[in-house]
Amino acid sequence: MLYLLQTLPGLAALTWREVEQKIHTDERTAPRQVGVRNVPSRNDLILLDYQGSPRRLLELRTIEDVFVVATRGFKIAPDERGLRQIHAATRNEEVVKPALTLWQRLHGGKRNGSFRVVARMVGKHRFQRYELGRAVSDAIRDGWPGRWQPVNEEADLEVWATLIEQELIVAIRLSDASLRIRGKIAHLPASLRPALAATMVMLTQPAADDIFLDPMAGVGTILLERAAAGPFTALYGGDISPAAVTAMQANLRGIRGQIAIRRWDATKLPLPDASVTKVAVNLPFGTQIGEGEDLEELYRDVLRQIARVLKPGGRLVTLVADQQLLDRARTQAAPVLRATARHRVLVLGHRATICEHIRVPDTAAPPPPPIPAEDDDWE
Repeated sequence: MLYLLQTLPGLAALTWREVEQKIHTDERTAPRQVGVRNVPSRNDLILLDYQGSPRRLLELRTIEDVFVVATRGFKIAPDERGLRQIHAATRNEEVVKPALTLWQRLHGGKRNGSFRVVARMVGKHRFQRYELGRAVSDAIRDGWPGRWQPVNEEADLEVWATLIEQELIVAIRLSDASLRIRGKIAHLPASLRPALAATMVMLTQPAADDIFLDPMAGVGTILLERAAAGPFTALYGGDISPAAVTAMQANLRGIRGQIAIRRWDATKLPLPDASVTKVAVNLPFGTQIGEGEDLEELYRDVLRQIARVLKPGGRLVTLVADQQLLDRARTQAAPVLRATARHRVLVLGHRATICEHIRVPDTAAPPPPPIPAEDDDWE
């Protein structure tokens, strides 16, 4: 069966890493990547052939949606002929039936009901996105097994039609909104997306003996994802905002284990030296700090504290908008935090970088030269 995993822009390679780590099957049913597609500024899409249970895919944390592919079309013409090709490809009952049957099995055997089409287009075409959606909608209503009626919202069946240049992918959504929310109760503006938080947690290499810290935790999204990643020894989280701490406490209330949540200033952490083993933090972007504050100074002060409380050999994962600013601050204030890898992503349409670091001993040799910056043409 062909599936589609949808994640945030830039995360496809890391999502595939999670697939390989978490879906342990024999050679016959092991997932096989068919290809990666991109909807610019919106999503990375991973096509995979997988013969195991789709419920295993729904357990992945670095994704936002799971689809089963109903049909694909190739060499779609950019004009009116393309709309006819799209209609014919989508209406093919024999091709569509296995995907629809799988959706019905997961969702209670429905053979009739409402549906809606989400249409997306990438590239130059001489027809509009609504025309793509209409062609797919007409094909579903007229040709799919059962009786399906189109609606604009709150449909039983949700079908996403993505046309990327000449390739058409029509897929049935298996996940729902809960996969994106992940149990968060309280939200604040600019809260980190759970899929991105889960990716950062994965890069810390979770282990049962983790004493895990998020010094600027906001509503606690990273801490929630660390709790979901498996056993831990302790979770520490704090924020300078009273509203954030209140939201964090609400979100983490149901998590079992040793958890400490406090209001604090991340530049003056009330933790002993070398007391934590893993740190993940979403450092403020330029638009998130108050007027007159120096972002580079803030980074220096926070990194100095992280270097102090992180044990030698411990791992730090940061999310930043300005990687060069982070590098300068780290070199000046915390040279014992050695950069090991970087991953470019888009956050709400803005470029950002996930940076991995290792805390080396204080007596270690000077750090190696900075990792070369990636191509500025990255999107």
